[in-house]
This record gives sequence, structure tokens and C-alpha cells, in this order.
Amino acid sequence: MRRFWLALALVVGVSTSGTAGEVTLTVVNVVTPQDVKIWEPTSLFAKKGDSVMLKLINRHQDEHGYEVAAFGVKEVVEGGKSKDVKFTADKAGIFPIKCHLHPAHVVGQLVVLE
Repeated sequence: MRRFWLALALVVGVSTSGTAGEVTLTVVNVVTPQDVKIWEPTSLFAKKGDSVMLKLINRHQDEHGYEVAAFGVKEVVEGGKSKDVKFTADKAGIFPIKCHLHPAHVVGQLVVLE
């Protein structure tokens, strides 16, 4: 299992060294072929202790929510706008990312590696 996480970390660009760093990711609200609005990518990766900067881009006319409750992130991004969100990934695990609007639903996961 450790090899799986190491391979996954290398593929997504998470540092496997002993020190935390900074992770900057762009997350865009898109429409799937089934006409469902989602934030993409749906899975985000960081290392415990990383400073995480998310640039949330909403390409739709209506506002959309983005929440990672485990890290105190709860944002509403207005239609056609973007918002920068910064937090520290201070605990390891797999945490749900959800939209708390339209109605609330899970849209992805944040994986924080030890």
C-alpha cells in the first residue's frame, strides 16, 4: 500500500521529502457531458503541513459553493469570477470537498498524505 501512495504522490506532483511545502492548484467549475456542473479536478492532493493555495474559477453565470469543512474552507464564488483560498493542510487523511449550494452535494476529495 505504501508503494501505491508513493506512486500516486509522484504522479500528482506531491513532494515525498520530509518537509512541507506550498501547493498551488487551479480548480474550475465545468459542465459534464451529462449537463452536471462540477469542480474539476475532483481529487486534490497535498502533504501534511503544506500551505495550499486554491484558485477557484467559476465559468458559469450562477454562483457556486466550494467547501472543505475539515480545513475551514467554505466559499461562494460568484458567476464568471474567481476566488483565491489559502489554508494549511495540518492533518492527514481523505476529506470530502462539497458544494454547499444547489443543493449541498459531495463533489470531490482532498487527500493529505502523511
